[in-house]
Amino acid sequence: MRGAVRMAKYNVVIIGGGITGVALAYMLAERGVERVLVLERNYLGSGSSFKCAGGIRASFSSEEHVKLMLRSIELWHELSKQLGFYYEQSGYVWLLSTEEEFKHYRELARFHNTLGLTTRVINGERVSDLVPTISVEGLVGALFDPLAGKASPFETLYSLYLAAKKLGAEFWTGCGAEKILIDDGHVVGVKTGRGPIYCDAVVVAAGSETRRLLMGVGVDVPLEPVPRHALITEAYSEVFKPLVVDASEGAYAVQVKEGNFLLGADIEERKGAPLTVRADFPALVLKVWSRWFQWLLYTGILRYWSGYYVVTPDRHPVLGPVNKVEGIYVAAGFSGHGFMMAPVVAEELTNWIVKGKPQNTYACRLVLS
Repeated sequence: MRGAVRMAKYNVVIIGGGITGVALAYMLAERGVERVLVLERNYLGSGSSFKCAGGIRASFSSEEHVKLMLRSIELWHELSKQLGFYYEQSGYVWLLSTEEEFKHYRELARFHNTLGLTTRVINGERVSDLVPTISVEGLVGALFDPLAGKASPFETLYSLYLAAKKLGAEFWTGCGAEKILIDDGHVVGVKTGRGPIYCDAVVVAAGSETRRLLMGVGVDVPLEPVPRHALITEAYSEVFKPLVVDASEGAYAVQVKEGNFLLGADIEERKGAPLTVRADFPALVLKVWSRWFQWLLYTGILRYWSGYYVVTPDRHPVLGPVNKVEGIYVAAGFSGHGFMMAPVVAEELTNWIVKGKPQNTYACRLVLS
């Protein structure tokens, strides 16, 4: 759409056209909710969604994350079959370089096992089987999560978008939300650059913009954007399937569907810093990963980018209704895990909007207090 918007009333307006907002539009429409509108300031996926590694796992250190992600993984299976996008249950491997790390992850595996997750610690020989071409020199062991997997952010988002649109959901790109409109403690609409849009409910799933929008209605959500960096290499024939994490370095490596390697590593950044190119990042990430894969020293780098992790103090997302204003819901602060959590987040937000409560009781623990 171009120019001023027509005066219209929607049942639900979703602010943010990333994976969370698009998945929610699909699930609401599938549940029979009519007049659902997604507002996206740029293009769909332009925030964090198209910059992520596409990893999917339940192997977290909190009960809330584990339980919600176990359901999310069930939904990843269902949605990929229904909509036909790429999803592969190929595992995660955490490389452990010290005895201290090994003991910590062994205890973490025991915690996972009590919650029904089959992670386990493995030795270097088993790592070599799972991750061909790896050098295991200096490797004490690894944590293996066979339930984990990966998906294509591009395929996933656009499959959900097309399915939601077919069911009647509307998407306005190039139309950002300027302000949430409230009256007498209840949401009534959203102010945009094209005019006001009136609605019964608003879901704020706007990544780094979420805090600003909610501050406008007197709600302060403790969200901080932290810059993260990644690069992608030239394509290879299949080398290994799992997403591999260097536990010491906070680094990851994954071979994507097309054969390229997507590489990331921790680099010191301050919260709220602007997104900039870090000239030292490519050398850093190749130094980390060439320890395990010497051949990466000779790879060609195709592209390098940066994006935000939007984090909370406890690294748990904020999810569900905003109690201070009736009709506003939030989904934010996923701390780099929004892509993998999107199916269960969309399912529970749909339950909140349609039924007034979530189905998964663990979602209640993430409501803004």
